[in-house]
Amino acid sequence: METAESRLIKFGVLMTLQPPSIICYLASIHYILSHRGTRKALHNHGPLALLFVGLFTVVFDLSMILDFLRTGVVTPSTEAYCSMWIFFDMLLYALACALMLWISIERHILIFHNQQLLGTKRKRLFVHYFPIACIFGYFIVFYVYGVFFYPCNNQYDYHVAICNGACFVFANPILGLYDQFANSLVPYLLIIIVNVGLWLRIGWQKHYRMRRAVDWRQHRKIILQFAPVLIVYMFGYLTFGSLQCYNMIHGPTDLSTIIQQIYFFDLFYLVGLLHPFVCLVGMPEIYRKWLPKRNRQIVPTTMNPRNGMSRLVTTML
Repeated sequence: METAESRLIKFGVLMTLQPPSIICYLASIHYILSHRGTRKALHNHGPLALLFVGLFTVVFDLSMILDFLRTGVVTPSTEAYCSMWIFFDMLLYALACALMLWISIERHILIFHNQQLLGTKRKRLFVHYFPIACIFGYFIVFYVYGVFFYPCNNQYDYHVAICNGACFVFANPILGLYDQFANSLVPYLLIIIVNVGLWLRIGWQKHYRMRRAVDWRQHRKIILQFAPVLIVYMFGYLTFGSLQCYNMIHGPTDLSTIIQQIYFFDLFYLVGLLHPFVCLVGMPEIYRKWLPKRNRQIVPTTMNPRNGMSRLVTTML
């Protein structure tokens, strides 16, 4: 089980990563919002929403778990605080799952069906903006009801992270399984299928439909920009979600409980911390402007003294 030493190790690792992660989040969000081209690009809207979700996770949700790891007790030990923590924790986790699924689906639309489905303002409203709004609206309503209004008696444990969870998960096994499968595991399985399908479709288009080839240079950024973020989220979330569903179906064992509490539970926060760093891999234009620029100077250099010919040579200083 969790010990004081393991909590302090986790606290040190997460606390060290939190400040630079917040800085990278703010830099990435500022870059997208402050540049007209990136702000209006449809392929940036989904990742931008995911960046805001990650920022809220690192600033608020992570701060709560850091305080728990430091003391070993939920502080303040009140039902209101526990309910708020559980709500934000479950909401942010589910939003990240759903947003990544929609971003993966929308890349198919942006690359292969851009003109058919996004050619007009009306189409962009229903196909692009409406799904993102529905994702936020659905999960906010679902977890407000489940955490604050579901008719069950919350028995919070102030010596366990997120106070041992919301009571609706245990009081109603069907609703609990629905939450785990529909809001977590199934979206991640679909993310794998959709992204594998994207790469297969790209390969088929490039090699077997040369007469109607897509402009791959134009869509290269859409294809590659989200890949590093996807890999990190899939590693952390799918691992934790799979074990959580196993525990709910077969019942938790001592080994699965230890693995979940000590190793897999904090992957959610670690993924949120690493998100802005891997985002920079797909958007190098953000950090390139921070690097020192090398000045170019044009210096006349004599190339052939015998015939008096010379040319200008560019040197790097």
